[in-house]
Parts: sequence; C-alpha cells; structure tokens
Amino acid sequence: MQYDLKEKFAELWEYIANNRCFMHNRAPDQWLNPALPNCRHCEQSNCVRPIPTKKKAINWLFLLLGQLLGCCKLAELKYFCKHTSNHRTGAKDRVLYSTYMGLCTQLDSTGPFHM
Repeated sequence: MQYDLKEKFAELWEYIANNRCFMHNRAPDQWLNPALPNCRHCEQSNCVRPIPTKKKAINWLFLLLGQLLGCCKLAELKYFCKHTSNHRTGAKDRVLYSTYMGLCTQLDSTGPFHM
C-alpha cells in the first residue's frame, strides 16, 4: 500500500482548513473511526489494521496520509505526543486531534495546524 504525499496531504490540508473551526480541538468521527483498507489476500473488506505491535515501529506519516491514526490506541497516541512535546492528556479524540495537528505542522509549519 502506498500514498502520494503531495496529493494526500493536500486533501488533508484542505479538510482541516475548512473544518478546523468546527472541531473544537477534538478529532472528528471520521478520524476516530477510519474506514480500514481491504485485505488483498482474503478479499475481506474493512479489516486491515496497519498498526505494528511496537510503538517505535509505527509509521506515523503513512497513518496520517491514510487518515488511519484513529486505529492507534490511546497509549500509542500519547507516545507520539510525548516524543513531539505535545500535550498528551485527555480523551482519545483530543489526543488524536493533537497528533494530527502535530504531524501536519511537521509537514507544513505555515499551514492552519497550530493549536
């Protein structure tokens, strides 16, 4: 599975720019419960969870571009926030929002991602 960085980030950038004022520092439902990719081997739909078992092995950029960060457990999201000096307490929707904004800020520091 692969993503085009410019294309997928542009989609995400536009979504955040248009909807950030309605989010109130909370991740929307589509981020909390993302549609999962289909399995190429068994052809089962909405079943592939792209999260490795070790936090250090998580490909954060891949999950961001696929808008699959909601597949992460709260502890994994807090791990990311800890290592990027972001606030990491609160409910999953708030920590997930911080994770999205933190990753987006790393890709475009001038974008609409500052909290």
